[in-house]
Amino acid sequence: MSALIHLLSTHQRKNEKKSIVTKLADRMSQLSEAFWFTLSLCLFVIMGPFSIFAVIIGLHTLATKNANQNEPESV
Repeated sequence: MSALIHLLSTHQRKNEKKSIVTKLADRMSQLSEAFWFTLSLCLFVIMGPFSIFAVIIGLHTLATKNANQNEPESV
């Protein structure tokens, strides 16, 4: 029953006339999603083999930051 209601409500929304602002907002959200997808994909392709350097540097800074602290003793 809920699937039928969903289909009817989407069909009614398609028949409604949208304002220019609503159409522009819908279009901008689609463009924004496409932009971020493309940017993420390009960065992944470019940095994929070289991201190991960032991981090694990050692990090194985490290891050296915590090396000077004493570990808590268990009770």
